[in-house]
Amino acid sequence: MNKYSVEIFGQRYLLKGEAAPEAMTEVAALVDKKMTEMAKHSSGIAPAKLAILVALNIANELLELRREKKERDLFIGKKTKDLIERIEDEFEELQLG
Repeated sequence: MNKYSVEIFGQRYLLKGEAAPEAMTEVAALVDKKMTEMAKHSSGIAPAKLAILVALNIANELLELRREKKERDLFIGKKTKDLIERIEDEFEELQLG
C-alpha cells in the first residue's frame, strides 16, 4: 500500500492506495482544479458543499464518457460485423468463380 500526500483546495490529504504516484497526483490535481473553478462561480459556499458539487460534476462527466464509449463500441461492432460479412461474401465469390 502506497501513501501519498496531496493538496486539494488548500488542504493537505494523505492518500493510500495501489495506484502510481503520478496517477494519484493527477487525480488530486483534477479535483483541486475543479474545486477552484467551481469556487469562483459559487462564492461563499462551504467547502463540504463545494466538494459534493465537484463530485457530482465529475460523476456526470464520467457517465457521459461511459455513454459515449458504449455508443462508439456499438458502432465499431456493427462496422466490424459488416466488414466481416463483406469479406466472407467476396471470398465465397472467389471460390465459386
